[in-house]
Amino acid sequence: MPKGLFDYLGLAKDMKCRVSNIRVYVTTKVAKAREFIYGSENTVNGGKVEDALGEGSWVPVMVS
Repeated sequence: MPKGLFDYLGLAKDMKCRVSNIRVYVTTKVAKAREFIYGSENTVNGGKVEDALGEGSWVPVMVS
């Protein structure tokens, strides 16, 4: 029987995947927050921006 997406949740394999993809995950959140700020003219400390960034200390700044 094929394994489903949630079968590995919380296991070492799942955690390794999450850690290796954290930069992509965070970059996506920051991009969404920037879209709210610059595209929709929301404030940096507004609800939509905070929801987009989620929990953590993320700030809507991109560094190249």
